[in-house]
Amino acid sequence: MEYSFGLLKPDCLKRGIEKEVLALVESSGLRIVVMKRVRLTKRQIDAIWPSCKREDFYEDMVEFSISGDCIVFIVEGENAINRLKDIVGHYEPSMAKERTIRHLFGTSARENIIHSSEDEETYKREKALFFREKQKSARDPRSHFHSRFRDHSP
Repeated sequence: MEYSFGLLKPDCLKRGIEKEVLALVESSGLRIVVMKRVRLTKRQIDAIWPSCKREDFYEDMVEFSISGDCIVFIVEGENAINRLKDIVGHYEPSMAKERTIRHLFGTSARENIIHSSEDEETYKREKALFFREKQKSARDPRSHFHSRFRDHSP
């Protein structure tokens, strides 16, 4: 079993499409094992996107990333890192494959809804920023956050 890290960006939450996006993640065969709502800090952004620090767009990206709440989550499944990257799609929505999250919901390279780990090393680094080993499971009925997304139909 492999794990991967995902982050729903402020544009996703501002548009109110987080439930749809998470449903697409799970429909790909991955299982969300933990998630929580957070407000990113500059330190966390630096750790998530270290390769972007020297880019001209970096300060705009930081401003966007701290502009609202995000949802961070961990998925598990066979080949989870690559499977999550596949369902997320190319960072530029116009170049993303059809039916990927960014193709369906992204509006620009900056406002592209979601981030996912690139490889095992980045997964471990990103996970450590937000989750402890004993973090409560998203499937735990006592989890306040998950109850917001649970389907309450009979």
